[in-house]
Order: sequence, then structure tokens, then C-alpha cells
Amino acid sequence: MLDRIINILKNECISDWKVIQKQTEANELFFIRNNIDMPRLKKVNNISITVYKDFEEFGNNYRGSSTINIHPTMNEEEITTAIKDAIFSASYVKNQYYPLPISSNIIIGSLDSQFHMSPLVEWMPKIKDALYKEDRFQNGYINSAEIFLNKNFNRIVNSRGVDYSYIDFVGHIEFITSWKDTGEEIELYKELMFSDFQPESLTSASKEMLEMSREKAATRPTPQLESLPVIFLGEPVAELLKHYYTQSNAQSVYLQLSTSKPQESIQGDRILGDRINMVLDPAISNSPASSPIDADGFVLSSQNIILDGILQKYWGTTQYCYYLDVEPTGNIGNMVFSCGSKSIAEMHSEAYLEIAAFSDFTLNSVTGDFAGEIRLGWHFDGKSRVAVCGGSISGNIYKLQTNMYLSKEEQQCTSKELHQALYYKGPKALMLYNVSVAGN
Repeated sequence: MLDRIINILKNECISDWKVIQKQTEANELFFIRNNIDMPRLKKVNNISITVYKDFEEFGNNYRGSSTINIHPTMNEEEITTAIKDAIFSASYVKNQYYPLPISSNIIIGSLDSQFHMSPLVEWMPKIKDALYKEDRFQNGYINSAEIFLNKNFNRIVNSRGVDYSYIDFVGHIEFITSWKDTGEEIELYKELMFSDFQPESLTSASKEMLEMSREKAATRPTPQLESLPVIFLGEPVAELLKHYYTQSNAQSVYLQLSTSKPQESIQGDRILGDRINMVLDPAISNSPASSPIDADGFVLSSQNIILDGILQKYWGTTQYCYYLDVEPTGNIGNMVFSCGSKSIAEMHSEAYLEIAAFSDFTLNSVTGDFAGEIRLGWHFDGKSRVAVCGGSISGNIYKLQTNMYLSKEEQQCTSKELHQALYYKGPKALMLYNVSVAGN
């Protein structure tokens, strides 16, 4: 079918085109407690076509584009009609001209993963066993879980000679832990993503969530606190440091959402704490965002973006790097931050508020303002450590980043990002001073 689509595209009057094919073999298991509620298998073939239409107005060159999805049941006439409609739509889109990636002699390969070794169905019970291995507490348990494992055959072809294909795997687990001592039963939700079978990481994550559920069941209201360092622990660290990923993106710069400039400090002046170091690595082990190419067919490689707090260069797609007249890096979804100078134990040596989970956390990378509602944390007053929940924190990363400390301990986790998987590898904890804390 792909060959037929390409032949149709070659016969149409368009400037450029791109076809993305993803054939997915999926295995899914749904659990209530540790009993299978429903298994499901499926195979899906997705094909998307993007057509590009170039035109000129008042001496300026523009490029319009339109993307459509092709269904496997469509015949040649229906496909041709859909492509013509997309070409018509593209003529009304007015972006500045940008080129598509061209073919190269680089040979790409599929990503390393144990899932290559045997059929997906054989891995599902192993994943389940790893997830439930520590589900043996008296008052707490895994309430429910959904396990998804996909094998994807990916192929990208464009009118400039690009024709790459590779296989990747994406695992996805959603589970809820429950805990009840004497009061009301509490529940916590966790989402895990992975691309390789690393049972110890699944076991560790579920055990950590059960222990956090136990802590959550015994929480007290967050007190009103002043002049106390705030320690971010776990996933909130990724959400905070993602600010630097966004600020160094060529698209953010082009849209004037970032004023960061190469060879200037991305942390401001007079840095008292740890300096940011960020590398974008398209081949992190066990990351669902790892890929040899991006969605445009640009071949990816490791990129040093921030060194000792200094922005080395922008990163981004062919389109936005072309607009800024900088070398493109492609769209890389793995951000790697260097660990810092303090261990978590050292961070715990003075009074603090530590936060492991937010009900909601937002950071505006334009203004730098951030705020979060505390779902689970711990307050240490110098003598005793008490689990707390409720209340909120707020601050401005531009004002606080000069006195920021990163932990020596490392973690890997998935971060939330619109339209793409984003994976984080870096410090497990981050400490800031002068964060505003509103008690419950």
C-alpha cells in the first residue's frame, strides 16, 4: 500500500511530501488486584501523509503543509481524492519556507531491547511479576493495573530521498496503589514508560508507590512555613528542569517564548549553587523516547546543549533551526542532566520541606512562575520528620535558579510533554531556597 501511495504522490503537482508508516503489534493486560480482568491483542497499521505546497507573495517564499491519515480500507481513488484535498488545504497555510531533510549515507538500526528476543506475549507475565513482586504489605496493595507493550515498525519516506525504517518497543504501565490503616483508604496513581525489560526498575517503582501510599495515609496538613529550603524529589525534579529543555529549543526562541542566547548563562548571573549541564541523547537505554531519527526523518545524534550553565547552542527541528539560521539537531526527546554536588542526606541535614508528589504542578517558561499543590511531602523541623499534604508552593525559577542544588543520586523517568514522549535522566532531588509555602 505504501508503494501505491508514493506513486500517487509522485504524480501530483506538489513541492514536497512525507509519508510516515507505523505498524503496531500490541499486547494489553488489565488487572483488578493481581487477577487478570481482560487480555487484549491487536495489530494496527497507521499511515500519515504530509504534503507541502510552496508559493510566493510580495517577494517572500512560503511553504504550506497539510497532514492526513490513510486508512487500510481506502482504495486508490479514495487515497487520490484525500491527497488532492490535502494539497488544496496546504495552499492556505502560510509558513515561512523551510527545507525537508535530505537522504544521507548514514545507516540507522533498530534500538537495543530484550523484547527483540521473543514474542511480546511471552513478556507480559514477566512484566506483571516484576510489577507485583513487592505487593505483600498487610494494609496496602496494588488496587488495579493496566500493562501495555507495543512493538512498532516505523518507516519514514520523503520526496528528498529519505527512506529510513527501524523497530522500537514502547511499554506503558498505569497502576493505582491503595492503603488503609484505621482511617479513610487513600489511593495514588502512577504511570511508567519503558522500552526494555528491566524488572528491577518496575519492582522498585511499585514498592516506592506502596510506601508512599503508607506515608500518604498518615499525613498531616502542611504548616505555614517561611525561609525553609524546599527539596523536590522524584518526578517533580524532571518537571522543574524541563524548563531548560524548553528555553533552549529553537521553536521557543523563534516564537519569542525564550530569550536565551548561545554563549550566555541560562541561569542568570552570580550562580551560587550547582550549574546546569544538559545533553540531549537520542539513544538512552530503556527510554520510550529514544529513536535514531525524528518525525521528519532527520538522523539524530547526541548534542551538548548546556555546559556549566552556559547555553552552547539551540536544538530543534529542521524547520525552526532553518528559521534561526543554525545547524539543525532534530527533535530529541531524551534530556540528560548532570548530577550535582550534594547527596540527599546532605540536603536533609537542615530543616526542610520535601515534596515527592503534586496534585498539580505548572511552570510557565516565559515568565518563570511555578506553582504546585502538595499531594505528598515531608516536613523536617530539625528534630522530627512528618509526612504532610495539602497547601501549595510557588516561586519564580528565574529568581531562584542562582541558588539551586542538585543531588548526587540519579533517576530516570518519563516527563509530560504535549505531542511527544519526553524522557528524563538526571538528579533525583533538587533543592531551592526562598520558595513560598502556603499551609493547609
